[in-house]
Amino acid sequence: MTCFSFRADAIQDVFEFVLAPGMRPLQRLIILPDQHFPDVEVEIETDMPEGELRLIIAGLEDCHVIADTFLACDLKSNALQRGEDPDPLPVQPEF
Repeated sequence: MTCFSFRADAIQDVFEFVLAPGMRPLQRLIILPDQHFPDVEVEIETDMPEGELRLIIAGLEDCHVIADTFLACDLKSNALQRGEDPDPLPVQPEF
């Protein structure tokens, strides 16, 4: 079994993913809601290879956040960041 994690715009995107054609049953599904936004953080455990999962995600309509944040790791290890941070915090204070 491999653990994967990602962020989604809304819980409906997660259901679209786990119910998509080609998906096999998951061993574990954890969905953590954001307190301020409709976003959710998700962790799954499955025997499906990452490549197959990415193909399923690529075939979903408007699930770009899942595609951009999908990693083979647990939620604690996934920064859930999309692309490069356009305004990263400086290493040293600027003052």
